[in-house]
Amino acid sequence: MDVLVDFQGNWGLGDLLCSDPMMLGLVERFGPKTRIYLNGKCGNVLHNPLVSGPAEAGQHFDHVVEVKLFTHMDPAAYAKLEAMPSLVAHMCSYADVTPSDAKPRLHLSQEDLNVLRRVPLLGKPRVAICADYVDPLRHWPLEHWQTVARSLHEAGAQVIEIGTKDRLGIGTDLVGKLTVRETAAVLSACNLFAGNNSGLFHYAQAAGVPCVTLFSLATPSRFVHAGASVFPVEATGLPCLHCMSRCFATMLQSGCTASPRGRCMTDITVEQVLDAMDAAFQSNQLSAPPLLAERGRHG
Repeated sequence: MDVLVDFQGNWGLGDLLCSDPMMLGLVERFGPKTRIYLNGKCGNVLHNPLVSGPAEAGQHFDHVVEVKLFTHMDPAAYAKLEAMPSLVAHMCSYADVTPSDAKPRLHLSQEDLNVLRRVPLLGKPRVAICADYVDPLRHWPLEHWQTVARSLHEAGAQVIEIGTKDRLGIGTDLVGKLTVRETAAVLSACNLFAGNNSGLFHYAQAAGVPCVTLFSLATPSRFVHAGASVFPVEATGLPCLHCMSRCFATMLQSGCTASPRGRCMTDITVEQVLDAMDAAFQSNQLSAPPLLAERGRHG
């Protein structure tokens, strides 16, 4: 049985990673001799050992799975997928599978992990921060991230800046210097991840790293992987919060209705993020940086 998984549209890294369990579901559905080939932007899924490789022109397939982004689907139909309680379930629904193991994995090789030999990893709590954003409604001001990073640095933690574009100017700067796979390897050596609801947030979960993540448009539980340790941070008192999960089709038509626009992110305070970091360190029995630990006792 040869199966084509055809990713249609410009999928984000996090969405693609959440389709990783689909490969197991396909093998469980069609049998252990199933050969899976990929087409389109497929991200980290290409490294899944159950995948035979990219599809070739003219190749014949016994079964085709079309993974359609909202730009390729009727908005009302896609809204039903966005309302599903899990992004992993959303992605697996395209193949009509429910895998026995729904946890996305990174499938890192020794070659990927070799990056750890040249990245300075200090013997202290290591906190990876990604301040990048694509969607302006998932953007927390850079100066807020800088304040958080400065607090961590002054408390004795090693701040590791990751991502592709937004620099904090504090700690170990890896922004734009690593491949996605190398970034995943670095995440696997960190004690905490902090960032927006982004692709690297999903990579951090798959690496087994506790996450402090800022949410706005969507329900946080939808983006939490099985067994992951996630501490969501949200604005309070906004009736429009989670607009995308509540009705994706309406959100596409109306856009943000808050005044000022994007308050679901900009209303989040630095104090909320630092509180979530305190909780993450305590819950995961990690040694918090001394000043943060002191702050947690008196907060």
